[in-house]
Amino acid sequence: MHSTRFTSTRCARSRPRSALLLVLFAGVLAAASCGPSKLQKEQSVFDRPLATLADSGQVEAMRVVADIEVLRAQGMFTDSLANSLMELPASEYMSLDEKGVLTRVSRGVDLSKLMDYIAAEPQLVQELVVTAAQAAELRRLAMENMAAAAEMATEFVGQRPETPK
Repeated sequence: MHSTRFTSTRCARSRPRSALLLVLFAGVLAAASCGPSKLQKEQSVFDRPLATLADSGQVEAMRVVADIEVLRAQGMFTDSLANSLMELPASEYMSLDEKGVLTRVSRGVDLSKLMDYIAAEPQLVQELVVTAAQAAELRRLAMENMAAAAEMATEFVGQRPETPK
């Protein structure tokens, strides 16, 4: 007596396929939902050179470029240094915080400190808070180490005597 067992090889083979398709579908859904966030997309704009971003109309980038140009005009930076600073990625100067607010960071903060000093320098020299030699040293240092020059500038501005109101 010959008995025939009913087993479907077609059904047995389709189970691994359906499981594989289910795993692939879940992977595609996960990949689609894990794309860059809106903040990450906006932050990626700052990977471009500062000058390029300023030329495209980004206001804060234009302000940073203007600060570099003022410092160049005041003799704080050489032409080549100013040009190379503008070719760095804009992320060296500004960034979006976790709330999406644009703020200056790193070199951008240093530029702000140097701008504060440049505005106060004539008064600081006149009041003998800073000697001409110290002012010259700060300018020399700015071309070699902008962060150290910014710290020195902050110290000089902080030494200014309070003016009565």
